[in-house]
Amino acid sequence: MGRRKKKRVQPKRIVRKIPKVFMCPHCSKQSLRVSVNSKPSDEYAVAEAVCGECGFCARFKVPKLSQPVDAYGKLIDLYDSFQGDIEAEIRAGKCIGELDGSREAGKENESERLSQREEE
Repeated sequence: MGRRKKKRVQPKRIVRKIPKVFMCPHCSKQSLRVSVNSKPSDEYAVAEAVCGECGFCARFKVPKLSQPVDAYGKLIDLYDSFQGDIEAEIRAGKCIGELDGSREAGKENESERLSQREEE
């Protein structure tokens, strides 16, 4: 008498996830968070990257449909082409990039956006 034919087990395909924390170009540690914020009225989005380890901060424009991975690629290009002293910018608490300013100004804008969303 014969045996039943066994089903062949197919190997599971491993799907890689998009990272949420990236490597900082300044201190080379895995502690850089990138967030992309867009308003419906604007034609571009604002990407902000902040390192939790060294305090590096960058704020710049990206296309509206960009993901944090895309913004990280632009951040690396921005960091390599930066003219000036990055150490002085970090000590002063300023962000580098197209949208220069202090980190506190970005936090105020973010808190305003959150309060507007809550009202709606």
